[in-house]
Amino acid sequence: MAQTAMPPGHPSSKELAAAEGVMTSANIARGAADVCHIDAAKVARFKNVVRTSYPDAPDFDGEWKLGLAQAQPTVDRFDKLKTSNPAEYKKQIGEACPALSRGIDEVTQSQ
Repeated sequence: MAQTAMPPGHPSSKELAAAEGVMTSANIARGAADVCHIDAAKVARFKNVVRTSYPDAPDFDGEWKLGLAQAQPTVDRFDKLKTSNPAEYKKQIGEACPALSRGIDEVTQSQ
């Protein structure tokens, strides 16, 4: 399969995939911190693992910040749900947060 040449200065597909991975991970971290109130040290360990997992990310810190910002609508939705429908909020948090915490534990357990 022939690889299409990218224009000069364009990130490689490996760099684009790494950037996407960083942004997705930051989105998860934002939910963990602001929705599930998972310990900041645990979230920081997750960020460190993500940094080493995506060495091809062209701008890790910039991509991380963008991923954090992209999670804002989710954070806002949970904030609104907390007051508008506390029972549903509790149900969704009860389902999502333990799984999110376990997932972060699995990723960071070797750290």
